[in-house]
Amino acid sequence: MKINSMLHRIALCAAVLLGSLSSLSCNKPGAEGDGAALDVEFEVPSQMRVNSDDGCISFRIMILSKAPLKTDRILFESASSSFDCEIFELGKVSFSVRIPDGMISEEYRIYVRRGEAKKLVGTCDMLIVNAPAIDIEPEDGVTIYGAVTCDGKGLENVVVSDGIEVVRTDKEGIYQMRSAKKHSYVFISVPSGYETLNDGVFPEHYFQLGKPADEAERVDFTLVQSGDQTNHTMLVFGDMHLANRTDDKKQFAEFIKDINQYVTENTGKKIYALTLGDMSWDCYWVTNSYDLSTYVRDINAIKNLTIFHTIGNHDHDMAFAGDFYTVTKYKKTVAPTYYSFNIGKVHYVVLDDIECTNTGAGDADSRDYRRNLVKEQVDWLKKDLEHVSYDTPLVIAMHAPLYRDNGLSNLTNTSSIVNIVKSYTEVHFLTAHSHKVYNVDKLGTDNIYEHNTGAVCATWWWSAYETPGIHIGQDGAPGGYRIMEIGNTSFSWQFKPTGKSADLQFRTYDRNAIEMSTSVYVPSADDSHANKFLDYAKDFVAPSSENYVYINVWDYDPEWTVEVTEGGRQLSVEKVSVCDPLHLIAYTAKRLNKNAAASFPTEATPHMFVVKAAAADSQLEIKVTDRFGNVFKESMKRPKRFSVDNYKL
Repeated sequence: MKINSMLHRIALCAAVLLGSLSSLSCNKPGAEGDGAALDVEFEVPSQMRVNSDDGCISFRIMILSKAPLKTDRILFESASSSFDCEIFELGKVSFSVRIPDGMISEEYRIYVRRGEAKKLVGTCDMLIVNAPAIDIEPEDGVTIYGAVTCDGKGLENVVVSDGIEVVRTDKEGIYQMRSAKKHSYVFISVPSGYETLNDGVFPEHYFQLGKPADEAERVDFTLVQSGDQTNHTMLVFGDMHLANRTDDKKQFAEFIKDINQYVTENTGKKIYALTLGDMSWDCYWVTNSYDLSTYVRDINAIKNLTIFHTIGNHDHDMAFAGDFYTVTKYKKTVAPTYYSFNIGKVHYVVLDDIECTNTGAGDADSRDYRRNLVKEQVDWLKKDLEHVSYDTPLVIAMHAPLYRDNGLSNLTNTSSIVNIVKSYTEVHFLTAHSHKVYNVDKLGTDNIYEHNTGAVCATWWWSAYETPGIHIGQDGAPGGYRIMEIGNTSFSWQFKPTGKSADLQFRTYDRNAIEMSTSVYVPSADDSHANKFLDYAKDFVAPSSENYVYINVWDYDPEWTVEVTEGGRQLSVEKVSVCDPLHLIAYTAKRLNKNAAASFPTEATPHMFVVKAAAADSQLEIKVTDRFGNVFKESMKRPKRFSVDNYKL
């Protein structure tokens, strides 16, 4: 995708993509000839910003065998005008037509015509603009320079970086940088109050470089005014692990549907999104023909949303040795491995805390890494934050957690990162990797709060594959995403299960109804796998009549309260660490029953609570209150049947 952006920049003509890529057709009144016979496809963005000074419009070819012929005509039809254009440049990856005289900014239906046959390829909202008239003479030694503009005017004090050097634009919007071009790109820290042009869901906040390190090259950035961002929403997506396996694409479609519905239902709000890494699964890039480029195509099914991206360990190309070259593919296809941007009064930073130490052999034994921020990145972070005042809230995204769920350090250099940011009034770390939902609150000591956000894929898409309707992680948390609401400089958050109401914040189990015998749950397992099941299910094997009830509150932190009453009598609630029984039967038992490895077995969760009722058939009133005063309730009628079907609701 970003290679394409660079091609557009260095070609004779350029079309900067703004909207989501789509080849969907729409109905057009009137006959279209034998359009169905035209086996032609190319990418038509839903929005396109075209520079009139470049003189042409370019389209990307998806499949070479479906490219148009040089003799085909490209038609642009709108409610007020129609243009018939020849293809003047046809290559293997793109083709171009000249901008017709009289074309104005409007929505156009785009057709390909061959003789009498005519086929609708897509619809595009086209913005025709003039290039900013800013002349720049690069200073001696400058290798990257350009302008950051909005509506043709330069923007002052925009931070620009190549991943090592950090500079700011002057009063005319011009930046100049003496760069060694180590990372082969340049990016901006999008200023508050502005947004980038988009390529689908991907913000155009960086571009690949094309010239040798000692040659100066110009890279301009065009921004648009966003309106008031003081109040905004950030949707946070943990591990996706898309790999074209375990019907993950079918399940992912449900996630896409959920996000599109959320965005539609909240029209008028400023909504953005941020992934936390492991969008793909490098082990299957080749074997399952699902790589980062495929992910780019699939994530673009989300509409009307800008998504910033974080790299995870499985987004590194482990076919290369060491750390630097493992991210080449990611940087060309998805995003820089670290960068920053601003929305409203919040400064966001995205970091790569995976340091690959693999040998490059490509086998399982060679795929190794440390959870660490390399020195070059730490140095860049310090430079970036020099432009951010201490009273600005920070949100820092990384793949691997800063802290474990017990509050202990998880990175090799946790303390150095904390020391850099703790002077800021409030810092929120957004992390993933664990596939668990947990929170570490250190606001009282280091002004830091970490949200380990769980996983979109839950148990690597396995639980719903083995047990349709139960999409659940190893800690019992559902697959889903976090919704962060930012009002001025105040934060609130909530974990939303995919396809479920955001009010679903806990799940209850009646221990009296649970008896995990091997004859019921793993009847086909051999002795070895049956014994493994008993090890995992040890807390639930024996029948019980002691009236215990378990409550899994997945987004719990110490500011939450869990209250239970029985007939008006308050029960004592105890926090415990046990396995989630639903995950045990939805995934672990299903795998072991096939005498297969439970590669992602149920783990004891730290956000489980237990109460002891007085009777086996009493109704319990359960009230869970989060740190923001939101109340979630269940009137638990007992005995409560323990079955997969009972928890699909």
